[in-house]
Amino acid sequence: MHCCKVGTYKCQIVVEIPLHMEQYKQNRIKEGLSDKVSIDKCIITEIKDLWNKGVITHGSCCGHKERRGTICVADESIKKMHELGYKWMKNPDGRMEIFYTKFKAQNHD
Repeated sequence: MHCCKVGTYKCQIVVEIPLHMEQYKQNRIKEGLSDKVSIDKCIITEIKDLWNKGVITHGSCCGHKERRGTICVADESIKKMHELGYKWMKNPDGRMEIFYTKFKAQNHD
């Protein structure tokens, strides 16, 4: 077994968007996107834990053993991510909404 390559999406699972992210869900629907999200299965536990703590996520990637995993969050969740000990990824444009996962990518189908 090996980690999926970036862009294959075969290692993702589709999950319901949690209630605290209803506005995000409605925005997706308005844009013609699904009312559900796909998440790399190896980080689903970490993402759901963040959701349970009220963090609003807008995307994530386990890194597929090619780079560090990342989690994008809404501006209102940035402070919470810092409180939870997450390290943010420095972006060239100065935005601070992308954080590194605490999870280390492992092998999976």
